[in-house]
Amino acid sequence: MRIALPLAAITVALSAGAIAADTMAATKRARSGDFDATDEVRCAQEVGQALGTCGASVARVDGSAAVTVTFPNGFARMLTFSEGAFLRGSATMSGVGTDIDWSLSDGVYTIRVDDQRFDIPDALVIGD
Repeated sequence: MRIALPLAAITVALSAGAIAADTMAATKRARSGDFDATDEVRCAQEVGQALGTCGASVARVDGSAAVTVTFPNGFARMLTFSEGAFLRGSATMSGVGTDIDWSLSDGVYTIRVDDQRFDIPDALVIGD
């Protein structure tokens, strides 16, 4: 019993470290423009604005993904995912990226980060 508890804690810590490393690697690839796929997604930059179309590019690394969404005016925000879960948006002038709400339904992530909204197909995030 004494060995099992510390061993479990070490396993959890190592798993969290692996997830962090994968999201960092995906983010690094996205920042360098090394993408696995591109698509168009539904998006809105301002509160109350109807969803329009934005360009989106994704970099994937071992279960993690960084999706860069670019609004029609050129403003871009990176959205980070791990093991199918949305984690956060990048910090921008619009906010720090941690005021979030998200769901996954019928193959589409519906995400709010600060005042921005995104509808992103799970196939873009996860890949084939």
